[in-house]
Amino acid sequence: MDPFGLLLTIAVLAFFAGAPLAVVRRDAGYAAALGGSVLLLVVAVAALVGIPVHGVAWTGPLGDPEGLALDGLSAFFALAAAIVWIATSVYSIGYDDRTSPLLAICYALTLGAIALLVSSTSLVLFLMGWETMTLASYGMILEARGRAGRVFSAAFVFLAFGEASTLLVIVAFAGIHAISGSFLELPISGGGGLSTVVFVAALVGFGLKMGVAPFHMSEWLPIAHSSAPSNASAVLSSTLTLAGAYGLFRVLSMLSDPPLWWGGVMLGIGAVSVLLGALFAAVSEHTKGLPAYSTIENNGLILVALGVALVARSEGLTELYVFALFAAFYQALAHAVAKTALFLSAGYAEHAAHTFDLNAIGGRAKGVDGTAYLGTLAATLSLAAAPPLAGFVSEWMILEALFQSYRFTPEAVQFVGLLAGAAVALAAGLILVAMVKFLGFSLLWKPHALAPGEPSRASLGAPIVAAGAVILGIGAGAPWLLTFLTPAVASFAGTAVSAPISGLLSIPNGWSIVSGSPFGILSPEVIPLAILAGGTVALGYYALGRGRAPRRVRPWMAGSPPGREGETYTSFGYSTGIRIMMRSVLATREVRAQVGGVVQAELATPVAYNVELEVLDVFKVFYDGLVRFGEATSAVLKAAVMPGRLGQYLAYVLLVTLIVVIYVAAAAA
Repeated sequence: MDPFGLLLTIAVLAFFAGAPLAVVRRDAGYAAALGGSVLLLVVAVAALVGIPVHGVAWTGPLGDPEGLALDGLSAFFALAAAIVWIATSVYSIGYDDRTSPLLAICYALTLGAIALLVSSTSLVLFLMGWETMTLASYGMILEARGRAGRVFSAAFVFLAFGEASTLLVIVAFAGIHAISGSFLELPISGGGGLSTVVFVAALVGFGLKMGVAPFHMSEWLPIAHSSAPSNASAVLSSTLTLAGAYGLFRVLSMLSDPPLWWGGVMLGIGAVSVLLGALFAAVSEHTKGLPAYSTIENNGLILVALGVALVARSEGLTELYVFALFAAFYQALAHAVAKTALFLSAGYAEHAAHTFDLNAIGGRAKGVDGTAYLGTLAATLSLAAAPPLAGFVSEWMILEALFQSYRFTPEAVQFVGLLAGAAVALAAGLILVAMVKFLGFSLLWKPHALAPGEPSRASLGAPIVAAGAVILGIGAGAPWLLTFLTPAVASFAGTAVSAPISGLLSIPNGWSIVSGSPFGILSPEVIPLAILAGGTVALGYYALGRGRAPRRVRPWMAGSPPGREGETYTSFGYSTGIRIMMRSVLATREVRAQVGGVVQAELATPVAYNVELEVLDVFKVFYDGLVRFGEATSAVLKAAVMPGRLGQYLAYVLLVTLIVVIYVAAAAA
């Protein structure tokens, strides 16, 4: 065990120690998680600069060596997770005012489980962390406030999809063991058709955890993530889905010579996820549902970049392969930090307004609360791909990679790349609508006075501002960050790589990002200067006309006349145009659920805040049909095979046991 390996071991133990400490005092549990996050950040940086990080090691129950260590790939995901957890742990100290310590306990266990699976050297240890993460996250969702039935339903749906994900991950790991004879996380060769089984199982299993389409069945990710407490939502959306991405990256890094169609499938799935996530984010009226749908979009962008990389590798396009990999890693980091700020902002607004409904918040008053506004502004602008922030750089890199899909040999893959580029471009416009809605109808209002005993919002705003500063930093410093992330890309690729950066017009080397093709070159540091120059002109124009009296007109409500409340432009009215488009394209409708005294009816204008919005699209209708078919089939089988007679159950158990014994004996022979 080397010095930084010792720090890694202490960090993982600190997370798990937070659970019993939270029983005594919630703040102590979050403080332990904060300490573990800081240590994890330190060792991740050390690993990325080339310092060995090998922690405690032992021999596992199956005879394989197990332990804790970080290579370039795992260090990158540990770095992203640590940044998120530092912000959420500080935020949680002021946010968690529950009488029960269960939220703090499950929070610490979730962080410890993710740290364990990221730093594991064995697939068995990874799986232990994976299942612990799922169960602990389920516990966090159960601690949400609201109607008990709805909370339990959201948590149960999360658990069901989490366990389905675990089963598929087990299939993938079993296939790896069948090929290599080991559960070590090392590159393997060969495998033939079995490697395809591993790929499909891993893609679906980890895709379920990432929530990408079509594995977002019945919108389980937005339902679960929006129902959880805000600090839990930030962890779920930013790092639990990131754990799914890490698992997919890890498995793909172990499989050699992936066929071209693997990349094509990932490219198609990612493109659909990007477009659907942006569409539903644009029409969401929930301060946590909106960023949850945005998570589907951003994870789709990761798959798009990874899909381009795999296709380019199969085609022998080395420069494009490396560039797309850097885009995928950069997108993962940019999304994790920005989404953390967004979910923490939702909790910030809920603490002051006591609602998650954007219509209720946005209709109260105008004004700006500067405590968290700057951090939220940076997060929303980044997710809307505004320069020079991190989200702009990552989406630019992904679009640059897609522009080069004409270099792919199969015309079908070229066409998929073309459609993916169109989907990403369209989603960029739709997500801009979503982010403007979130910012304009959540924080642009005057906060109410704090009730006695309510925690100060200053403690909630500081982590949001810090996350915003990180977003600005990794955007403006993108070329240097890409150089810093070179070990992560090299670890995935299995060979030495160089960051796609260069000088531009005599600017010192490191100021620009190049795609290695005739298409694009970007200098993130020059963009703020250009924006400043243009902004100076705009501000001057504003100053010249400032003395004139403003002209006031009735608000435009997407073509509908304002109602009685209606002299205020609502969040619902803002996205009505897109909602109408979705109704015609995806057969989408929204209904008002029975909550309190609200009568169930088709939603026209949300009048009260206690409405629950349910989005029904063709995917949900399809999957709900499958659920009904499964329930009907189960009922038939229950009546025929399991009629409630003990003798039949015993005969069934004995028969299955006999079959297993015969199978094992035959395999051993």
